[in-house]
Amino acid sequence: MVSQINFTKNQKEKINIFINLAINFNKTHNIFSRKSSEEVMKKDILDCAPIINIIPANKNVLDLGSGGGFPGILLAITKPNNKINLLESSRKKCYFLKLVVETLELKNTTILNTTITKTNKIGVFDIITARAFASINKIIKLTQQNQTTTTKYILLKGKEQKIKEELKLLNQKKFKYEIIKQNNTNQERNIVVITNE
Repeated sequence: MVSQINFTKNQKEKINIFINLAINFNKTHNIFSRKSSEEVMKKDILDCAPIINIIPANKNVLDLGSGGGFPGILLAITKPNNKINLLESSRKKCYFLKLVVETLELKNTTILNTTITKTNKIGVFDIITARAFASINKIIKLTQQNQTTTTKYILLKGKEQKIKEELKLLNQKKFKYEIIKQNNTNQERNIVVITNE
């Protein structure tokens, strides 16, 4: 199933190890509601995979609310030349992310065990990603300190109707956006790309 997205052999091996770690860790720590590796592949890996090709190489990425590692760990595996920063407030989830990073020797990855606030001091980033984290407007407000005029937001979202409601609150004099519809057979999924005007 992974081969549909043209992962390399090495990437496939790492993704499979990541999935196994997640399933095993989940048995005792309950970090997400998945029961099998097939379910993680379908609902998480394949759901997040489309953003891989949107993110240019050698960019500094911040993944908000990384949780079980989606899309952050997948990006760390498939984008070795990018610096990937996984921001997660839960200590339990950070412990899991650290386990994955160490097991897979993901040298390009930093874990930030903190809550994002408007006054954070975590630095600026080229790309900010998030999946099921917060509304679009809230994400942009919380990351004001972390963006420059060239920062790009790449957000994994659900129904287009809800996205359009969220975008009404976006300052459209300052930002422009694109909604990229995904061919997802399970449920309606879209990627929202937001850039400065």
